[in-house]
Amino acid sequence: MNEIQQITKAFNEALARGEAAALATVVAVSGSAYRRPGARMLVSDDGHRVGSVSGGCLERDVVRHATLAIKNGETALRLYDSLDEDLADGLALGCNGAVLVLIEPPNANVRHQIRFQGECLQRRRRGAIATVYASHDACVAEPGGRLSQVEGGETSCSGIGAGPLREALEAAVTDALRHGRGGDWSFATGHGTVSAFIEVLAPPLRVMVFGAGQDVHPLVEFGRQLGWCMQVVANAGGFELRQRFRAAETLYFGSPGDAVDALKPDGDTVALLMSHNFPLDVTAFRALAPVRPRYIGLLGPRHRAHRLLEEAQAQGTVVDEALRASVFGPVGLDIGAETPAEVALAIVAEITATLHDRNGTSARLRTAALHKGSTPLGDLRATGGVGADTVCGLTTA
Repeated sequence: MNEIQQITKAFNEALARGEAAALATVVAVSGSAYRRPGARMLVSDDGHRVGSVSGGCLERDVVRHATLAIKNGETALRLYDSLDEDLADGLALGCNGAVLVLIEPPNANVRHQIRFQGECLQRRRRGAIATVYASHDACVAEPGGRLSQVEGGETSCSGIGAGPLREALEAAVTDALRHGRGGDWSFATGHGTVSAFIEVLAPPLRVMVFGAGQDVHPLVEFGRQLGWCMQVVANAGGFELRQRFRAAETLYFGSPGDAVDALKPDGDTVALLMSHNFPLDVTAFRALAPVRPRYIGLLGPRHRAHRLLEEAQAQGTVVDEALRASVFGPVGLDIGAETPAEVALAIVAEITATLHDRNGTSARLRTAALHKGSTPLGDLRATGGVGADTVCGLTTA
């Protein structure tokens, strides 16, 4: 499971047991930071945590304030600043950045967040949600207030009153959902500024693997660890295959065409043709072509991929430039992979790079920042307050 899945599951389980759990969310960063806005950590009243908000440097302090939030029922905003010029140990984190963390008790706003995440996961629908993290006008929005919208137009909110701010925030959330990206947002009221973080949530990536050989097993295991929905299609099988692919969400026995009809992949699906059977791979490709998956990976050398496309065309499949662009053959990044596990690693890495519009080269060769979007440091300091104590060489507020 990925982090969102783990946190959603853990919160609901704690709720069912009658236990309390606080939610810590990275809502803004300035400069370099290990985790980006949207990173979360769930903290139970005994200090147990799920997820993370940093590489480990901030967790102890966040847990301390999270357990305090559970006790007093108050939302807190903490600024961890390694860019403080007056702090001699400011580089102890090694990131040269500032991180703003919203820490909330298990109130209605947090329940709204968890419920919304669960709906996006279970219904496999995209959604966008805004989290108010600073408000100088509690009459219109309280810190921690949420406004969410699922694909299709359903909107709901918690802790945000009706009026111009809500209308503007709803428009911003709709725009984020339309363009597939969120970010920082602010709105000026008569009493000051309301700041919010908008994020877009997508259902787990669906990966359909056509083939059930030994080399598919590590791929399914890697994908499951990333929270992907792994679906394996095999012509036939029994107990042995069911044991091999226990990590798969779906193990379908049947032809590629029947599998496509039954599992209903879409344009956001990733498909991998790994049957080691050329006619079967052609059949799978032809069944997938009308669906237009975002990524179709083919095992084998480049000439095999060319031959497969030619054969598909000869059998009546229209292979235009857009469809060709979605075909990755040979599949995987060039990391010198030889073993099944290494091949799986190369495939997973290429899929990840493709989803993030990266070319998969070494990070040390990149001249631009690794992550886009950063809140101006002055804005973070103004929002988070002045330094109160020091954590891991960081000024905190």
